Amino acid sequence: MMRTLATFSASLVSRIPGPLRRFAARDDASLSVEAVLILPLLLWSFLAVYSFFDVYRIKALALKANYAISDVLSRETNVIDMNYIIGAERLYEYLTRSDDGAWLRVTVVHCTADCGESYRVLERDWSRATDNLETYSNDDIMAKLEPIIPWVAAGERVIIVETAMQYQPPFSQALTGVGPRILTDVVMTRPRFAPQLCFDGVGCGV
Repeated sequence: MMRTLATFSASLVSRIPGPLRRFAARDDASLSVEAVLILPLLLWSFLAVYSFFDVYRIKALALKANYAISDVLSRETNVIDMNYIIGAERLYEYLTRSDDGAWLRVTVVHCTADCGESYRVLERDWSRATDNLETYSNDDIMAKLEPIIPWVAAGERVIIVETAMQYQPPFSQALTGVGPRILTDVVMTRPRFAPQLCFDGVGCGV
């Protein structure tokens, strides 16, 4: 069997024209020509890998910053105000090293009816945001947030922290395929040491 394959291969090689066969058999080359051919590919690979790593690194950093703010809010036992929310946004910008384009929105939600059912009714205690971003009404809660809010028992609250930042890649999108984008995260926690997180001037629900 091996002899048959070797004979078949030799017959195929013998059919290749002489100049092509001699070209294929040559093992000498020019280092400068090879460098010109391979250097652009190596450079593109380096830029692409660096950009892919960078965007995942920043995305993980933004999510951790959101978790940090959510944890702080979940431990708060005093009434907070808009200055507190703005301070939380500045903390987020510091943790993510984002200069501008970052925003933060905090919403406290509770269940009012059919809490253990799929047709439950959710309402907000309050909703505040930075950078003049729109806040949520009760209709918005049911339309936009209800599908992603976990099970909430009657009388319990969920603190929803939404954050976003603008990501600017280190290299041009034409080179790597990674372009500017907005990185958004949503984290939900329950109050730890108080029954609910209250906002100044709004009051606390029952």
